[in-house]
This record gives sequence, structure tokens and C-alpha cells, in this order.
Amino acid sequence: MEVTENNGSNSMESTGKSLQLSRRQLLQVGAGAAVFAVTAGKSALAQSSSPTELLVTGGGGDFGVKLQKAYYDGFQAASGIKIVPQPYKGLAELKAMVEAKAWGQADVLLTSAGEAAMAEKLGLSEPLDYSLVKKDDLMKGSFGKNYFLTDVASSVLAWNTDAVKPGSEPKNWVDFFNPSNRAPRALFKNWNQTFEIALLGAGVPIDKLYPMDADLALKTLTAIRDTIRWYEGGAQSQQMLGGGEVDMGMLWVNRADGLVTDGRPVKYLNTNTVLDGDAIVIPAGHPNKDKAMKFAAYLATPEPQARLTNLTPLGPTNVKAASLIEPDKLAKTATAPEFAATNRFQDFAWLADNGDKLTEMFNKWLLG
Repeated sequence: MEVTENNGSNSMESTGKSLQLSRRQLLQVGAGAAVFAVTAGKSALAQSSSPTELLVTGGGGDFGVKLQKAYYDGFQAASGIKIVPQPYKGLAELKAMVEAKAWGQADVLLTSAGEAAMAEKLGLSEPLDYSLVKKDDLMKGSFGKNYFLTDVASSVLAWNTDAVKPGSEPKNWVDFFNPSNRAPRALFKNWNQTFEIALLGAGVPIDKLYPMDADLALKTLTAIRDTIRWYEGGAQSQQMLGGGEVDMGMLWVNRADGLVTDGRPVKYLNTNTVLDGDAIVIPAGHPNKDKAMKFAAYLATPEPQARLTNLTPLGPTNVKAASLIEPDKLAKTATAPEFAATNRFQDFAWLADNGDKLTEMFNKWLLG
């Protein structure tokens, strides 16, 4: 089954096109929301923060430390508002939070661009005040009415060099999905990003990924099904590959590079892959919207984005940040000239339009 093409308007002007510049996760809304609602209901009357705090969800582990250094510390110094980091929350949690008005869970979400696009479509997020954000400074394709990407991430092909000997390493996603290779491999337990990678593994050209052929993606996954080791978060993927549980895997670039930086036996490719990123979302109806918008406006500026890229290979979306980034750091991002022409953004609007159907197909396949 090829899911229907998006024919609606798309405020993300170049979404779905190859990058021309010089993670993460669409969670199952139904079951996940039901579980979250039990907790959310208990704090439905709670107000999320004091006047001097904002609760912000995002990645954890070593990436959380980098977010603190790049984003949170600088915002507190500039505004006097302290950022209190919270565990990553996906679309299911956002839906439950908004429906229960459980504002004690989060003021701001840093979530995947696909999630952000779907949240906008479902009315779960607040429109952003672009009078406070210089939209012209942001990359084309990196924003919607209710969100913008604060960084550009890629899903890279990585392998453990202790397990994969020189000369036998995968050179592309077709090699990664070769069913004759029975080595264990790590994949993100979500159709979002994983379906695109599977289609690249089936030989689909990167500029022909959308409308997505979900049946072909599932067929490609089926061929290696018994070798797949699923992960649900970036830290888990690092543990699996760095610890030798798998020989190779699809990892977010900052997680793969973190292993390399730590001296682990890992190499990765940053070409011929799909790009997303962390997007900022303010829950619909949130009483702290004005304060949250101040944080959003701060993250749209060049300085915090440049600090993050100097710490981890996630590219900036503010085009003015490049001059503030160390050249060797910028060269490792998926938007660097060496890689940009081979990579492309996900079509976030198309994913939002078709997410429910793809979630249903993937969950059914997992249970099959």
C-alpha cells in the first residue's frame, strides 16, 4: 500500500527537497496516551512552574548535558528564568497533557520535527509568535506555524569496528538491509525515520521517498526481522552499538559521534540519509505560553545554536550561526557541503497527514 500523497498547503517551503545549504519519534497516540493520562490526571490542577522556572522536555544522558550548556544556562543568564529539564515526551504524552490540562508536566517540548508537525495538525500546540523570531534567518523547510527546528539531525549508518572487519563494513543502506547478512543490527522502534531508512535499503532514490511506499518498507524490514534489535531512545542505541550487542545500527548522528568521541570502536556514514531535528513546541492552551515563547525566541538566535553544534554534530537552522561554529565541528554536520547534496529533510507535512495510518501498519506488523 502506498499511502496517499499530501496535496494540502505546506508552510515549510522546501520540505521534502534535497538540502541546499553551503532525533524522534512519532509515538502511538492511542495506547501511549491512555497510560500517560493516569499520571497526568493526578496533576491536572498543578501549575507547571514558578514565575522563575520553565519545565522543558528533551533528550537525556550526555545529550541532556549538552543542551544544558548550549541552551539552558545561557537563557537563564539572559532572562533570569531557570530551565528545569524534564524527560523526553512524545506525541502521546503531549495529547494527554493538553486534554487533561496537566500543565505541571511541561511548559515546552523539544521533540522531533515529525511530532511537531503532527501536533500542529491535531491542534495540540500553540501558534508561535513570529514577531519575536526572525523567520528569514531560519533555513527553508525548518519551520511551521506552530514550531521550528532548533537543530538539524541525521540518522546515520554506524557500525562497531570490533565486530565488522575492514573491507566488510556496510557502504550504504542497501548493504545494511542485505538479508544474507545475519548480524544483529539496531533500529529505532518507530515507523518514523525507520520506514524512510528501510526504503533507502530497498534501493529507493532519496528524492523519491514520498509519497512513502509503506508496504515496501515493511517488506524490507521483514527480510531482516530476526536480526533486528529495537531501541526506543538515543542512549539505548549507544549502549547497544558501543557495548557490542549489535554489529551495526541506525543511530542519530550525535549519538554515533558521541561514541567515536568517547573512543569506542565505532565508525559511521553521514551521507544518503534523512534529516529531521529537535523542534520546539508549546502545548496548546498552556498558561505559560508568553514565558515559553521567550525561550523559543532565544533558541531561534544564532548563538545558542552555534554552541550546540560546537558540542555535538547537529547542524544549526539559523543560517547566521555558521560563522560562530568551529569549522571542523561544522564539517561533521549533515548540512556541511560534503554531505548536504546527498541528504534530504523528511517531508514533515506528509508525515503528519499520514501518521495515523503508518502507525497502525507498523504496530500491526510488530505484532505479526
